[in-house]
Formats: sequence, structure tokens, C-alpha cells
Amino acid sequence: MKYIKKVLALVLAALMLISMAACGGNSDPAGETAAPAASNAGNKSSAVSVPKAGNEAAGEKESAPGSVAEIDEDMSIHENTFFTVGYKEEDGWTLAEDDIAAYDGGGYAYLRILDEDGYTGLLVYIEAYEESASSFRKTLYDNGVDMKAYVDGIWISETIGGLQMAAVDKEDGEWYFFGRDEAAGVSYTVHVTDWENPNVPALIENIIFTASGTDNIDPPWPWEGEPFSGSTLSQMVGTYNLTAQFLPMEEPLITYETFAHDVVVMEDKVYLLSDCALYQYAYDNESLTFVKEIELPGEYEILEKGADGNLVLSRFMEPVFGHDGDSAQFSYEGPDKFTVAPGGTWGISWFVSGEDCELYAFQNSTLSGSPFPFAEVDTISQVCIDSNYILVSGSSKEDNEHYLFVYDYSGELQLQLGGEPDGFGLGSITYATSTPNGFLALDGNMREVVLWSADGTWIGAADDGDLFGTSYPWIAAADMADDGSILIVMSEERADESADEVLVFKLSGF
Repeated sequence: MKYIKKVLALVLAALMLISMAACGGNSDPAGETAAPAASNAGNKSSAVSVPKAGNEAAGEKESAPGSVAEIDEDMSIHENTFFTVGYKEEDGWTLAEDDIAAYDGGGYAYLRILDEDGYTGLLVYIEAYEESASSFRKTLYDNGVDMKAYVDGIWISETIGGLQMAAVDKEDGEWYFFGRDEAAGVSYTVHVTDWENPNVPALIENIIFTASGTDNIDPPWPWEGEPFSGSTLSQMVGTYNLTAQFLPMEEPLITYETFAHDVVVMEDKVYLLSDCALYQYAYDNESLTFVKEIELPGEYEILEKGADGNLVLSRFMEPVFGHDGDSAQFSYEGPDKFTVAPGGTWGISWFVSGEDCELYAFQNSTLSGSPFPFAEVDTISQVCIDSNYILVSGSSKEDNEHYLFVYDYSGELQLQLGGEPDGFGLGSITYATSTPNGFLALDGNMREVVLWSADGTWIGAADDGDLFGTSYPWIAAADMADDGSILIVMSEERADESADEVLVFKLSGF
């Protein structure tokens, strides 16, 4: 078996450059050399070899996926879907019936050596499963693997079962290995709890990957694919001519989270929160130019305008965090998800129940809260606050249907906005605001921009394909600019399926 590759000094230098790009401001938001945010998080050994263990002189078993390799006759053999493994019971390996699953699309096996008390002392977990390329790449991203380095062969790796597998160090000798047989459309995961124990490489050498498909072709990698190319489109909704202008980025922003995006526009600056990473862009009304990534102290999902040009970020189980684009300004415990009112002096804390919401006010360097229930709302999906109203989207206690509830600042319900007059309901409102002519909302689930008149009469809706030229985006969030236009952020899979991309449009005409 080929133990972990020793990376030469030149290759190490290349990987270090990639790592610095990923962790030191991420000047490559397109993901061409690194995933956004902390691409090497949890992988402290990204520039070194996996430690050798066991008998270094052991023979290599370089069988290609689908081929048959020899397993020693004195071993017990387990045959699963897409893999076979040989193990020695005399070394203590056990494979209980409850630790095995095999089905048409994959299977797994937990091989264990138990300690003297009968608990797992050593574990090798093997799993094989048919899945899409995007799902496999999401696994790499979630585990901090630099995909470009992996493809280029300079990410730390191990040959297992004939596949070159990306290695991720979870510390204390615990390692994960991820690989894919592209021709078969089958992905593999191997997890070991103590790589330095000589029993582990002895077992790893006797894993054979057996997927035999040959006709699957994965889509291009993100840096090889074709970015979204949009234009300016218009669509009539009632008497209003909605116009959506695509704002191209200097480098496309790749995402691995469909829903986790937010946007704030401040004059000539646009801030995008995507996959829990915060990016600043220069905005000239025509395009977005990457400026920098802003370091965050945690994982946030809501981005709001605060007072004095501050950004306010929040998420359930995270403190409310303030940043002015250059440095951290404050951090407060207390609120859950936090929507800030214009001016930034107060906001609404919300999470699930309409009855459990609270109003929090910034006063004398403190953030104090008091109950502020929305009695008509059962489960909340979004809260927006504009200069006139608090707009709450969620399910109604009365019929459990999705509505947009319009409250005044005292918490009194003014309007309950629904779908079309014939009963076609809303899906999931992700942004809403009052306009000079009524109300506007983005329905993420229905992929529509919806308009109502000032008295709550439904006017109509524009479909994403007609207005944005998209195919099936998630319309995630929006923010109103000083000129009255709205900047909308969404995620969309590229036509060539190479990646999901973050898109920004400027909407006017309402």
C-alpha cells in the first residue's frame, strides 16, 4: 500500500500559498483556489504528511476501483455494496451484525477492536454510496478540503482501495478520508480513530473498492465551469414595470449553502453574508468588485444595517455582533435572530414562535429587551422592519397557512397579506417592505416577487425566470438602497452544474 505522499518543498510552497489565500482575507471569493471562509478549519496538517504507521515496508495494493485484488486467505472477508474488506479476527477486529448495512445504492461497515470493558477502542468505518458530484463536493467543503489543491494533487492524501482520497486530520490520531469513483458516480468515506495503531494500516491495505460503473460523467469543477451570465430584464405586474438588473461580480462567488445568504447596501459599498462568511464589495450601480473578507468571531446568518454605519450580525445561539467594516464594535448576549429597525437604535429578536419575540433597544452601551409578541403568528420564518412597519412572515395560528403580517411599531396588526384571490398561497417570504404604492415581498419558495396595493389587495407576481433570467434560484434576502431600489441576493445552480453561485440583482419599478 502506498502510505501518505511526502510533498516536496515546491509543492508545499504552492499549498501554503493556497492556504494563505483561503485564511488571510480570501481574495478569491470565486472559490477558484479555496472555499470561502476557513477552508482549512479542522485540518491542522494540511501541509504535512499523514503519519506513517505500522509496517512501512508492506507491499502496495494499487488495484483500481472495480478490479479484484487478493486478500490474505487467513482473513475474514466482508463484501458490501461497492467495497470489500479483509480483517483478522485474531488481531481483535469485530464486525457485528448491527454495524453493517448494504443496499442497492451503497452501504457501510464499522470494524472495531473492543477494549477490556467491551467499548470501542479502535474503529475503522467504511462507507460507499452513490451520490451527485455536488453532494461529494459539499462533503469536501464541510470538512475544510481545498478542492483545487485536492484536484491538483497537492492536498494531503492517501491511496485507499485504488483511489486517491483527500485526508482530513481531526486531531488525536483521528482521520477522515474522502474519495470518489467518478465513472461510477460513487463516493467513499473512510474514518479511523487511531491512525498510528499498526492494526489500522494493516486493515486499510485490505480495503478494495468495487464500484464498476463507467458511464457517469461529473460536471466541471467550480473553477472550470461557466459562471452565470445575466442581463437587464423587465416584467409587468399589474400596472408596474418591474426591472431587474444583474450585477456581475469581478469574480463569481461560489456557495455550498442554498439558503445562507444576506445583503446590506450602504452607498457605494455592498456587504454579502454567504456561507457564514462576510464579504465587502465596491458598488457602482453596475457591478460588484471584491474588496475584502471581514473576519467574524462566529457563524452568522442575518446581516442588518445598524446605527452609525455599523453592520449588525446575528444567529441563534450567537451573540449579536457589530462591525463597521474595518473593526469589531460590540458584542451582546441575549437576542436570537435579530432584525434591526432603520436608524439602528432598536430591533426585534425572534426565532420560532410569534409569542416569544422580544424588542431590544441599544441604550448607553447596553442592549436591553422586553416581550413583544405577535399574537396572530404561530411559526415565524422572517422578520423585516422598514420605516413604517414591522413585517412578519410565517404561519397563521388560525389556519396554519403562510402569510405576511403587517404590524405598526406598537405591535398592532394592520394587514394580513396572502396569495392570489383564487386562494393560491405564499410559499416562504424571505424579504418584505412597504413601497410608495403598497407592499413588496420576495417569495423564496415560489421564486417570485409579489406586489400588493396599500390596502392589501393582491396585485400580482413576477416569476424568477421572467424577471431575473434564472432557472430555479433560492431568493434569499434583499436590502433597500438610498435611491429606493432593492438589491436582491439569491443562489442559483449554474447551467453546467459546476457549482451553485451567489447572484445579486438591482430591482426597481415598484
